[in-house]
Amino acid sequence: MVKFDIPDIKKNLPMAMTMAAFSGIAWYICVELNLRLFYLFKRRKGLYFWSCALCSWGIFFHALFIILADFQAIKDPRVSVPLIYVSWWFMIVFQSLVMYSRLHLVVTSRTVLRSVLYMIIFTTVVISIPSLVTGPMSQQPTPAGRALAPFYIEWNRIENATWTAQETIISVLYIYYTQKHLRDTHLLSELSSSSSAGGKQMMLHLILTNILIIILEIPLLAIQYVGLFYLGGSFKPLVYGVKLRIEFSILNRLVAMTKARGGAFSGLGSTSTGTGNKSWVDRALERGESHNASSVEGISRSRTDETPNPETRDFLDPATGTRLNYGR
Repeated sequence: MVKFDIPDIKKNLPMAMTMAAFSGIAWYICVELNLRLFYLFKRRKGLYFWSCALCSWGIFFHALFIILADFQAIKDPRVSVPLIYVSWWFMIVFQSLVMYSRLHLVVTSRTVLRSVLYMIIFTTVVISIPSLVTGPMSQQPTPAGRALAPFYIEWNRIENATWTAQETIISVLYIYYTQKHLRDTHLLSELSSSSSAGGKQMMLHLILTNILIIILEIPLLAIQYVGLFYLGGSFKPLVYGVKLRIEFSILNRLVAMTKARGGAFSGLGSTSTGTGNKSWVDRALERGESHNASSVEGISRSRTDETPNPETRDFLDPATGTRLNYGR
Protein backbone atom coordinates (compact mmCIF):
# COMPACT_ATOMS: atom_id res chain seq x y z
CA MET A 1 0.00 0.00 0.00
CA VAL A 2 1.16 3.53 -0.70
CA LYS A 3 2.80 5.23 2.22
CA PHE A 4 1.06 8.51 3.15
CA ASP A 5 1.65 10.47 6.36
CA ILE A 6 3.01 7.43 8.16
CA PRO A 7 4.71 8.18 11.49
CA ASP A 8 8.34 7.27 12.01
CA ILE A 9 8.49 3.63 13.05
CA LYS A 10 11.50 4.39 15.25
CA LYS A 11 9.21 6.38 17.54
CA ASN A 12 6.72 3.53 17.91
CA LEU A 13 8.44 0.84 19.98
CA PRO A 14 5.47 -1.57 20.29
CA MET A 15 4.95 -1.57 16.52
CA ALA A 16 8.67 -1.96 15.91
CA MET A 17 8.81 -4.96 18.24
CA THR A 18 5.75 -6.49 16.57
CA MET A 19 7.34 -6.07 13.15
CA ALA A 20 10.53 -7.68 14.42
CA ALA A 21 8.58 -10.65 15.80
CA PHE A 22 6.61 -11.19 12.59
CA SER A 23 9.72 -10.90 10.43
CA GLY A 24 11.71 -13.22 12.68
CA ILE A 25 9.07 -15.94 12.49
CA ALA A 26 8.88 -15.58 8.70
CA TRP A 27 12.68 -15.88 8.41
CA TYR A 28 12.75 -18.95 10.63
CA ILE A 29 10.07 -20.67 8.54
CA CYS A 30 11.96 -19.91 5.32
CA VAL A 31 15.30 -21.19 6.60
CA GLU A 32 13.74 -24.34 8.07
CA LEU A 33 11.77 -25.00 4.89
CA ASN A 34 14.83 -24.61 2.66
CA LEU A 35 16.77 -27.05 4.80
CA ARG A 36 13.97 -29.59 4.43
CA LEU A 37 13.62 -28.96 0.70
CA PHE A 38 17.27 -29.40 -0.19
CA TYR A 39 17.67 -32.38 2.16
CA LEU A 40 14.55 -34.33 1.18
CA PHE A 41 14.44 -33.70 -2.56
CA LYS A 42 16.94 -35.90 -4.33
CA ARG A 43 15.97 -34.51 -7.73
CA ARG A 44 16.05 -30.76 -7.38
CA LYS A 45 13.90 -29.94 -10.34
CA GLY A 46 10.25 -29.72 -11.23
CA LEU A 47 7.52 -27.16 -10.72
CA TYR A 48 6.80 -27.98 -7.08
CA PHE A 49 10.41 -27.85 -5.90
CA TRP A 50 11.32 -24.57 -7.57
CA SER A 51 8.00 -22.90 -6.82
CA CYS A 52 8.44 -23.76 -3.16
CA ALA A 53 12.07 -22.61 -3.13
CA LEU A 54 11.46 -19.34 -4.99
CA CYS A 55 8.41 -18.54 -2.89
CA SER A 56 10.39 -19.04 0.33
CA TRP A 57 13.19 -16.81 -0.96
CA GLY A 58 10.63 -14.18 -1.90
CA ILE A 59 9.16 -14.31 1.61
CA PHE A 60 12.59 -14.05 3.23
CA PHE A 61 13.77 -11.09 1.18
CA HIS A 62 10.40 -9.32 1.21
CA ALA A 63 10.45 -9.23 5.01
CA LEU A 64 14.11 -8.17 4.96
CA PHE A 65 13.65 -5.32 2.47
CA ILE A 66 10.61 -4.01 4.35
CA ILE A 67 12.62 -3.86 7.57
CA LEU A 68 15.53 -2.14 5.82
CA ALA A 69 13.22 0.39 4.17
CA ASP A 70 10.97 1.15 7.15
CA PHE A 71 13.89 1.62 9.53
CA GLN A 72 15.70 3.65 6.85
CA ALA A 73 18.69 1.37 6.58
CA ILE A 74 18.13 1.92 2.85
CA LYS A 75 17.24 5.59 2.60
CA ASP A 76 16.76 5.93 -1.15
CA PRO A 77 13.21 4.81 -2.14
CA ARG A 78 14.41 4.34 -5.70
CA VAL A 79 16.38 1.38 -4.37
CA SER A 80 14.26 0.01 -1.51
CA VAL A 81 10.80 0.18 -3.09
CA PRO A 82 11.64 -1.80 -6.27
CA LEU A 83 13.36 -4.45 -4.13
CA ILE A 84 10.24 -4.76 -1.98
CA TYR A 85 7.98 -5.18 -5.00
CA VAL A 86 10.20 -7.70 -6.79
CA SER A 87 10.40 -9.89 -3.67
CA TRP A 88 6.64 -9.45 -3.22
CA TRP A 89 6.09 -10.72 -6.77
CA PHE A 90 8.11 -13.88 -6.11
CA MET A 91 6.23 -14.47 -2.86
CA ILE A 92 2.75 -14.04 -4.34
CA VAL A 93 3.06 -15.71 -7.75
CA PHE A 94 5.04 -18.77 -6.68
CA GLN A 95 2.73 -19.40 -3.71
CA SER A 96 -0.09 -19.93 -6.22
CA LEU A 97 2.15 -22.20 -8.30
CA VAL A 98 2.94 -24.28 -5.22
CA MET A 99 -0.78 -24.76 -4.65
CA TYR A 100 -1.32 -25.57 -8.33
CA SER A 101 1.47 -28.16 -8.48
CA ARG A 102 0.13 -29.90 -5.38
CA LEU A 103 -3.37 -29.93 -6.91
CA HIS A 104 -2.11 -32.47 -9.48
CA LEU A 105 -2.12 -35.14 -6.79
CA VAL A 106 -5.88 -35.11 -6.28
CA VAL A 107 -7.29 -33.77 -9.57
CA THR A 108 -7.15 -35.93 -12.69
CA SER A 109 -9.31 -33.69 -14.88
CA ARG A 110 -7.16 -31.87 -17.42
CA THR A 111 -9.90 -29.30 -17.87
CA VAL A 112 -9.82 -28.34 -14.20
CA LEU A 113 -6.02 -28.27 -14.05
CA ARG A 114 -5.73 -26.17 -17.18
CA SER A 115 -8.42 -23.78 -15.95
CA VAL A 116 -6.50 -23.24 -12.72
CA LEU A 117 -3.27 -22.73 -14.66
CA TYR A 118 -4.93 -20.20 -16.98
CA MET A 119 -6.33 -18.39 -13.94
CA ILE A 120 -2.83 -18.10 -12.45
CA ILE A 121 -1.40 -16.88 -15.75
CA PHE A 122 -4.20 -14.33 -16.08
CA THR A 123 -3.76 -12.90 -12.58
CA THR A 124 0.02 -12.85 -13.00
CA VAL A 125 -0.14 -10.89 -16.25
CA VAL A 126 -3.17 -8.68 -15.62
CA ILE A 127 -2.86 -8.08 -11.87
CA SER A 128 0.70 -8.61 -10.64
CA ILE A 129 2.67 -7.07 -13.50
CA PRO A 130 0.77 -3.74 -13.40
CA SER A 131 1.31 -3.69 -9.63
CA LEU A 132 4.98 -4.43 -10.16
CA VAL A 133 5.22 -1.37 -12.43
CA THR A 134 2.84 1.16 -10.90
CA GLY A 135 3.62 0.30 -7.26
CA PRO A 136 7.24 1.52 -7.22
CA MET A 137 6.35 4.50 -9.42
CA SER A 138 3.54 5.64 -7.11
CA GLN A 139 5.85 5.72 -4.09
CA GLN A 140 8.57 7.87 -5.63
CA PRO A 141 8.83 11.48 -4.36
CA THR A 142 8.09 12.95 -7.79
CA PRO A 143 5.05 14.72 -9.32
CA ALA A 144 4.33 11.65 -11.45
CA GLY A 145 4.48 9.43 -8.38
CA ARG A 146 2.08 11.62 -6.42
CA ALA A 147 -0.34 11.70 -9.36
CA LEU A 148 -0.26 7.92 -9.68
CA ALA A 149 -0.70 7.24 -5.96
CA PRO A 150 -4.53 7.51 -5.76
CA PHE A 151 -4.91 5.05 -8.64
CA TYR A 152 -2.55 2.57 -7.07
CA ILE A 153 -4.35 2.70 -3.72
CA GLU A 154 -7.53 1.46 -5.39
CA TRP A 155 -5.63 -0.99 -7.58
CA ASN A 156 -3.92 -2.42 -4.52
CA ARG A 157 -7.29 -3.24 -2.98
CA ILE A 158 -8.42 -5.00 -6.14
CA GLU A 159 -5.14 -6.89 -6.26
CA ASN A 160 -5.39 -8.09 -2.65
CA ALA A 161 -8.94 -9.32 -3.19
CA THR A 162 -7.91 -11.08 -6.42
CA TRP A 163 -5.05 -13.05 -4.85
CA THR A 164 -7.25 -14.02 -1.91
CA ALA A 165 -10.00 -15.23 -4.25
CA GLN A 166 -7.53 -17.21 -6.37
CA GLU A 167 -5.95 -19.04 -3.45
CA THR A 168 -9.38 -19.68 -1.95
CA ILE A 169 -10.57 -21.24 -5.22
CA ILE A 170 -7.56 -23.57 -5.35
CA SER A 171 -8.03 -24.60 -1.72
CA VAL A 172 -11.75 -25.25 -2.23
CA LEU A 173 -10.97 -27.38 -5.30
CA TYR A 174 -8.47 -29.37 -3.27
CA ILE A 175 -10.97 -29.96 -0.47
CA TYR A 176 -13.70 -31.00 -2.92
CA TYR A 177 -11.55 -33.43 -4.92
CA THR A 178 -9.97 -34.93 -1.80
CA GLN A 179 -13.41 -35.74 -0.43
CA LYS A 180 -14.61 -36.95 -3.82
CA HIS A 181 -11.63 -39.22 -4.25
CA LEU A 182 -12.01 -40.82 -0.85
CA ARG A 183 -15.75 -41.23 -1.35
CA ASP A 184 -15.40 -42.79 -4.80
CA THR A 185 -12.84 -45.33 -3.66
CA HIS A 186 -14.89 -46.22 -0.56
CA LEU A 187 -11.68 -46.11 1.45
CA LEU A 188 -13.20 -45.50 4.82
CA SER A 189 -15.80 -48.25 4.49
CA GLU A 190 -13.25 -50.83 3.35
CA LEU A 191 -10.79 -50.32 6.19
CA SER A 192 -10.90 -51.98 9.55
CA SER A 193 -12.21 -49.99 12.50
CA SER A 194 -8.74 -48.85 13.61
CA SER A 195 -7.64 -48.10 10.07
CA SER A 196 -10.89 -46.27 9.38
CA ALA A 197 -10.20 -43.96 12.30
CA GLY A 198 -6.74 -43.31 10.87
CA GLY A 199 -8.21 -42.61 7.45
CA LYS A 200 -10.71 -40.16 8.87
CA GLN A 201 -7.96 -38.43 10.82
CA MET A 202 -5.78 -38.16 7.73
CA MET A 203 -8.62 -36.76 5.62
CA LEU A 204 -9.61 -34.33 8.37
CA HIS A 205 -6.04 -33.07 8.60
CA LEU A 206 -5.82 -32.42 4.86
CA ILE A 207 -9.15 -30.59 4.79
CA LEU A 208 -8.54 -28.52 7.93
CA THR A 209 -5.14 -27.36 6.73
CA ASN A 210 -6.73 -26.05 3.54
CA ILE A 211 -9.44 -24.32 5.56
CA LEU A 212 -6.67 -22.75 7.65
CA ILE A 213 -5.05 -21.42 4.48
CA ILE A 214 -8.33 -19.71 3.62
CA ILE A 215 -8.81 -18.33 7.14
CA LEU A 216 -5.31 -16.82 7.21
CA GLU A 217 -6.32 -14.50 4.38
CA ILE A 218 -9.01 -12.81 6.49
CA PRO A 219 -6.81 -10.93 9.01
CA LEU A 220 -4.34 -10.12 6.24
CA LEU A 221 -7.06 -8.49 4.15
CA ALA A 222 -8.48 -6.68 7.19
CA ILE A 223 -5.11 -5.19 8.16
CA GLN A 224 -4.43 -4.02 4.63
CA TYR A 225 -7.88 -2.52 4.10
CA VAL A 226 -7.84 -0.50 7.34
CA GLY A 227 -4.49 0.98 6.36
CA LEU A 228 -2.15 -0.36 9.06
CA PHE A 229 0.91 0.24 6.93
CA TYR A 230 3.72 -1.10 9.11
CA LEU A 231 1.74 -3.99 10.56
CA GLY A 232 0.49 -5.09 7.14
CA GLY A 233 3.96 -4.95 5.62
CA SER A 234 5.44 -7.33 8.17
CA PHE A 235 2.36 -9.50 8.66
CA LYS A 236 2.06 -10.49 5.00
CA PRO A 237 5.44 -12.34 4.84
CA LEU A 238 4.49 -14.13 8.06
CA VAL A 239 1.13 -15.27 6.64
CA TYR A 240 2.70 -16.47 3.39
CA GLY A 241 5.45 -18.24 5.31
CA VAL A 242 2.90 -20.10 7.41
CA LYS A 243 0.85 -20.98 4.32
CA LEU A 244 3.93 -22.28 2.52
CA ARG A 245 4.88 -24.42 5.51
CA ILE A 246 1.34 -25.80 5.59
CA GLU A 247 1.59 -26.62 1.88
CA PHE A 248 4.76 -28.60 2.54
CA SER A 249 3.05 -30.45 5.38
CA ILE A 250 0.10 -31.30 3.12
CA LEU A 251 2.40 -32.84 0.53
CA ASN A 252 4.10 -34.94 3.19
CA ARG A 253 0.74 -36.20 4.38
CA LEU A 254 -0.29 -37.08 0.83
CA VAL A 255 2.90 -39.02 0.25
CA ALA A 256 2.66 -40.73 3.63
CA MET A 257 -0.94 -41.69 2.91
CA THR A 258 -0.11 -43.44 -0.35
CA LYS A 259 3.39 -44.77 0.27
CA ALA A 260 2.51 -46.82 3.35
CA ARG A 261 2.93 -50.19 1.63
CA GLY A 262 0.77 -52.86 3.10
CA GLY A 263 -0.72 -50.35 5.53
CA ALA A 264 -4.17 -48.94 5.82
CA PHE A 265 -3.76 -46.51 2.94
CA SER A 266 -2.15 -48.75 0.37
CA GLY A 267 -5.44 -49.04 -1.48
CA LEU A 268 -6.11 -45.32 -1.78
CA GLY A 269 -7.21 -44.76 -5.33
CA SER A 270 -5.35 -47.81 -6.53
CA THR A 271 -6.14 -49.57 -9.75
CA SER A 272 -5.12 -53.09 -10.59
CA THR A 273 -2.55 -53.27 -13.34
CA GLY A 274 -0.25 -55.86 -14.75
CA THR A 275 2.53 -54.67 -12.50
CA GLY A 276 0.45 -54.49 -9.33
CA ASN A 277 -1.59 -51.81 -7.59
CA LYS A 278 -0.71 -48.19 -8.27
CA SER A 279 -1.83 -45.35 -6.06
CA TRP A 280 -3.07 -42.06 -7.41
CA VAL A 281 0.22 -40.41 -6.42
CA ASP A 282 2.03 -43.00 -8.55
CA ARG A 283 -0.22 -42.14 -11.46
CA ALA A 284 0.37 -38.44 -10.86
CA LEU A 285 4.09 -39.08 -10.97
CA GLU A 286 3.72 -40.88 -14.28
CA ARG A 287 1.46 -38.31 -15.96
CA GLY A 288 3.37 -36.28 -18.46
CA GLU A 289 1.22 -33.23 -17.79
CA SER A 290 2.34 -33.08 -14.16
CA HIS A 291 5.32 -30.79 -14.09
CA ASN A 292 5.96 -31.51 -10.46
CA ALA A 293 6.26 -35.26 -10.92
CA SER A 294 10.00 -35.42 -10.42
CA SER A 295 9.74 -33.29 -7.30
CA VAL A 296 7.20 -35.51 -5.62
CA GLU A 297 9.20 -38.53 -6.69
CA GLY A 298 12.24 -37.07 -4.95
CA ILE A 299 10.47 -36.39 -1.69
CA SER A 300 8.76 -39.76 -1.56
CA ARG A 301 11.82 -41.75 -2.68
CA SER A 302 9.86 -43.57 -5.37
CA ARG A 303 9.74 -47.32 -5.60
CA THR A 304 12.40 -49.37 -7.30
CA ASP A 305 11.80 -52.42 -9.47
CA GLU A 306 12.51 -54.70 -6.54
CA THR A 307 9.64 -56.53 -4.86
CA PRO A 308 8.88 -54.90 -1.49
CA ASN A 309 9.54 -56.89 1.65
CA PRO A 310 6.16 -58.26 2.78
CA GLU A 311 7.33 -58.27 6.38
CA THR A 312 7.72 -54.53 6.63
CA ARG A 313 5.63 -51.43 6.13
CA ASP A 314 7.18 -48.16 5.03
CA PHE A 315 5.84 -44.86 6.31
CA LEU A 316 6.94 -41.29 5.65
CA ASP A 317 6.95 -39.33 8.87
CA PRO A 318 4.91 -36.17 8.07
CA ALA A 319 6.73 -34.18 10.74
CA THR A 320 10.28 -34.92 9.66
CA GLY A 321 9.88 -36.30 6.14
CA THR A 322 11.98 -39.37 7.04
CA ARG A 323 11.06 -42.95 6.12
CA LEU A 324 10.16 -45.21 9.00
CA ASN A 325 9.99 -49.02 8.84
CA TYR A 326 7.49 -50.88 10.96
CA GLY A 327 7.46 -54.67 11.15
CA ARG A 328 4.18 -56.50 10.90
